[in-house]
Amino acid sequence: MSKKVGVVSKATDDDMLTTNERILRDIHNMYTDGKDGLIQIARDIGIELLAPRKKINVLLIGNHSAGKSSFINWYIEETVQRTGVAIETQGFTLVTSGKKRESLLGNATLHLYPQLKGLNDIHDALEYVGTEISTSKQKQFSLVTFIDTPGLVDGDMKYPFEVDKAILWFGDISDLIFVFFDPIGQALCKRTLNLVEKLNEHHGNKIKFYLSKADEAGSETDRQVSGLSLLWHIIIIRCGADFIFF
Repeated sequence: MSKKVGVVSKATDDDMLTTNERILRDIHNMYTDGKDGLIQIARDIGIELLAPRKKINVLLIGNHSAGKSSFINWYIEETVQRTGVAIETQGFTLVTSGKKRESLLGNATLHLYPQLKGLNDIHDALEYVGTEISTSKQKQFSLVTFIDTPGLVDGDMKYPFEVDKAILWFGDISDLIFVFFDPIGQALCKRTLNLVEKLNEHHGNKIKFYLSKADEAGSETDRQVSGLSLLWHIIIIRCGADFIFF
């Protein structure tokens, strides 16, 4: 009887998955099978192998209050990230889908994402990494992990870790990099532009630019001026990427 229940349960789980989710799951299982998986085979010959991720990583960067967290909340149609001009994200938050709503910190996040061990090379960075698990099924969220980053500002702002180095590290493990600019605030934040320039050296094909709060930037002429100003700076650092207004 228990075997029949198990078969029914597995069939039900499969029915809940999209075709893309099933493909990614099956590829992941090829690596993680305890007996004949590629990880075990590699371990037998002295090679350390990590299983491929089941989801794509989307890194969000930008100046303070540029709309990164608001974009995540809009995409998944749930408020999991704090927003607001007076609130600044001090750490990194991985926002992903799961069967129940959870917030994870420290070792729990590292257990879920073993590839984050590489952050150990950046002093104290791992202490400021957390995970928000949402049950949202909106859009393509089940196939995505968003990586929300600290808001970037110029001047004497002190971060508790090497924020630039950490963002570049996350850029290496991400499949897409969304750069947000705020035309009302520090649209041309030097720290943001410098990071974009460095990311573009190796990941130019991953980068997409977003001019957020465009509806609050005044008239159509004001929006065009803001967009052209940003576009000019992007051309200077030779970013061959799409530019999208929203």
